[in-house]
Amino acid sequence: MKKVFLFVAFLSFTSLAAQAQGFTLGLKAGISSSNVDLKNPSANFTQFKEEGSITGFHAGLFTRFNVAGFLLQPEAVLSSSGGKFQVPNQDGTGTSVQEIGFTNIDVPILVGYKLLFLRAYAGPVASVLINSKSDVRDYKESFESADWGYQIGAGVDISRLTADVRYERLKRAYTDPNNGNVDFRNRQVILSLGYKLIGK
Repeated sequence: MKKVFLFVAFLSFTSLAAQAQGFTLGLKAGISSSNVDLKNPSANFTQFKEEGSITGFHAGLFTRFNVAGFLLQPEAVLSSSGGKFQVPNQDGTGTSVQEIGFTNIDVPILVGYKLLFLRAYAGPVASVLINSKSDVRDYKESFESADWGYQIGAGVDISRLTADVRYERLKRAYTDPNNGNVDFRNRQVILSLGYKLIGK
């Protein structure tokens, strides 16, 4: 149901914007640095500790509706993120570092303001999980299929080119009767480059 809602919402925003002046449609791609915090752990997860970040990638579409400098910018982006954490070895001999990765369809809906070639914006992001794997197992079946977070950022426009930097915070609830429960708080710093196919 969440996936259908996200798809319909994105199409509705795009359709409304396409009928108005100040509409922009473009492609974007980039990299990110992401890590995970483990919150409210139970059972096995009480022994996990955050260790470090990983590099992620993203690519997708953005639309923008501009009225008197005010912006509405829905997007649809395929992205990868995750982080590293320290876990006890099963044989009891110390710890090891594992990496967990998420592959998502992210739908940010951003509101902001543009002054000359500079933009600032913020808004919610819905994230639909496609896949999630660590170094030792597949976690996907124990995660919620869709979760919400937020993004805040700034960007510049030079002719048909765009560049953006954002901070994203997203929670993923994990539930497994055998291993316990935990909230993965995924944090990202996202760098993007884009090209406007339609509009300015």
